[in-house]
Amino acid sequence: MAQPAMRAFIDAMHPEALTLVGKPWLAELAPWLNLGDTRTSTTMPTDAESVVLFPNSIRVAWAARQAGIPQRIGFRGQWRRWLLTDAPCPQIDMMHQHHRDYFLDLAEQCGITPATRAVELSIPNDAITAGERLLQAHDLHPARTIAIAPGAQFGGAKRYPTERYQQIAAALHAEEWHLLVIGTNAERAIGDRVVAEQSNCWNSAGETSLTQALQLIIASRLLLCNDSGLMHVAAGIGKPVVAIFGATDPKRTAPDGANTSLIYHPAPCSPCLQRECTVTGHPCMAAVSPDAVLERCQSMLIL
Repeated sequence: MAQPAMRAFIDAMHPEALTLVGKPWLAELAPWLNLGDTRTSTTMPTDAESVVLFPNSIRVAWAARQAGIPQRIGFRGQWRRWLLTDAPCPQIDMMHQHHRDYFLDLAEQCGITPATRAVELSIPNDAITAGERLLQAHDLHPARTIAIAPGAQFGGAKRYPTERYQQIAAALHAEEWHLLVIGTNAERAIGDRVVAEQSNCWNSAGETSLTQALQLIIASRLLLCNDSGLMHVAAGIGKPVVAIFGATDPKRTAPDGANTSLIYHPAPCSPCLQRECTVTGHPCMAAVSPDAVLERCQSMLIL
C-alpha cells in the first residue's frame, strides 16, 4: 500500500541508485513493485544520501541515524522527531482512512504531487510462463485453475472459516475447475482441509518461494483470499480477486485494482482489528455465506 508513495518519491528525487530496506522476503517482492532498478537490503546502507521511512517505529529512525544518512524523511511520532531531518505530522488517520493515502500524505507534505494514487505493479519477464509450467507440472491447467489463499499471517480473526473454504472448493471442483492452494508452511494443514480428497488440485502451501507463489497467482484465472498481502499484489497486477473481509475494514485496507470484488458483512464488533476473534461464532465471517462467495467467484470468472 506504500507503493504509490514510493513511486512518487522516486519520480521527484530521481535517485542515481535505489535501495529498498526491509525483511528478507522483500528481495522476492521487489521485481513486482514497478519501481525501476532497485537493490534490496535488510540493513540501512551507509552510502545513502536520503532515506524515506515508511514504518513509524523509532527503531528504523535510529538505524537511519546510525547509518549516517544525511536526509531522513518520515512522520514524527514514537519519540523519534529528533532522529529525523524532515518530520511532518500525519494528516491522515490510519485507524479510519486508507493506508495508501496515509503514505501518500508523507509525499505530499514534502511538496510532491503523485502522478497516480493507484497501486500499479509490474509483472517480471517470464513470470507467467514460469507459473504456467509450475501448474502444469502438477497436472493443473492454467486456464482452468483457481488460486485459493485461505490463510492470513496477521491472525485467525482475518481468516474465513476453513470448512467454508472447503465447501466453496468442492463446488468449484464440481464445475471442473482446478484448485491451487497458496500459503506458507504454517498454513499447510488448512490447505489440506480445503482441498481434501479432490483431484485436479495442488496444496502448494509451504512448497513454494514467494516468487513462485506470485508466479502461480499470475498464471491462474482468479485468486480467492482473505485480506492479505497476496491480495494486494494480485490486485495490483490486474488479476481478478475475490477477497473476504471481517476483522479489518475495506475503507482502510482495500486493494487497488479494477478486477477486485470485496465481500464484507460487518458484525456489531467489526472491525475489531484483533489477531484472534474473541466473540463466540466469529460473527463477521459467519455472516458471509459460502454460496455468496461462490457466486462472486463465478461472476469474476466470466469477465
